Amino acid sequence: MKKFLVVLTVIVAISFSFNVGTFNKAEAATVNQQLTQPEEGWKRFNNDYKSFKYSSNMITSTDSKSFQGDHQLVPDTNPGNGRLEFKFKGTQFRIISLKIRNGYTFASSNVKVNIDGKTETYNPINGNDSYEYQILLYEKTGLEDAVHSVEIYTDDNKTLVIDAIDIDADGEIYPPDTIAESLKLNKEALELTVSSSESLVATITPEHGTNKVIQWTSSDPEIASVDDNGNVIGKKPGKVTITAETTDGSNLSATAEVTVKESETAEIGTRAILRLTMTTKDIHEYDLSLSEIDQFMNWLDGREVGQGKPYYKFKLNVTIGNIVSRTEYIMYDKIVSFTVDDYK
Repeated sequence: MKKFLVVLTVIVAISFSFNVGTFNKAEAATVNQQLTQPEEGWKRFNNDYKSFKYSSNMITSTDSKSFQGDHQLVPDTNPGNGRLEFKFKGTQFRIISLKIRNGYTFASSNVKVNIDGKTETYNPINGNDSYEYQILLYEKTGLEDAVHSVEIYTDDNKTLVIDAIDIDADGEIYPPDTIAESLKLNKEALELTVSSSESLVATITPEHGTNKVIQWTSSDPEIASVDDNGNVIGKKPGKVTITAETTDGSNLSATAEVTVKESETAEIGTRAILRLTMTTKDIHEYDLSLSEIDQFMNWLDGREVGQGKPYYKFKLNVTIGNIVSRTEYIMYDKIVSFTVDDYK
């Protein structure tokens, strides 16, 4: 009897542990579920957050059941297209608001969500005649960890309602029309030779600036020109100033001083003396044209990878007796080192 009770107790304990684990397992909220608080890994911003930008016909309406007691909407007495704009840094965001009761004729059933130029829709209309508050109406996840532009709007002259926005717990929300605060170039000075080029890189802060287009100019394009990407090309000797300017109304600029010099071309002769040191310590000299030097170097490079003949032929000018020409064959594996002396 005692043994039976012990076994039964263990079974009950295991069963209880399993059930507790099952009930405590957290599951992420899904669209159309109520979400009164942001889930783990998320952060909530009420609709009155300073960085949100609403269209002029959006107003605040008090409702004790909404998130923090208020929400933005287009008024019933003046229906029209509403719009909320913002930027956020992160990989995901959610729209939290009420499900509007069926039959509310001023409410839009086709709310647009534009993220970085791509538009999706959601329907906030409830399937019955009651309101449901603090509902997860829309969710977007898996975005690149970067700054994203968002517009939530209607285009059917009907009501738009927004209670709150949830984003990554370590993310941030910014105004949609932020202008540049600083502009810097990667270099303050460049030295180029005629026909050479180098790119200047402009960095604008903050990262979420609305317009990051830079206008590039050169104080003298005949000395050095610059294209729309900051690529500077030397044209003739001299000094110029390259200027980068913002185009978002912040009126910021940065400059780099560019010095262009003549190309330094090494003086090269028309012929050369090739001296080969052999494994026997003998030295062989050949008076060759530069093209013949190139041919020899190509053969040597080929032998390095096992290509070509194992020997190289040099034609010699010989006038001994009745000999009219002589060819000397140099074996690749007999060469220890060599030098090339150019001369005119």
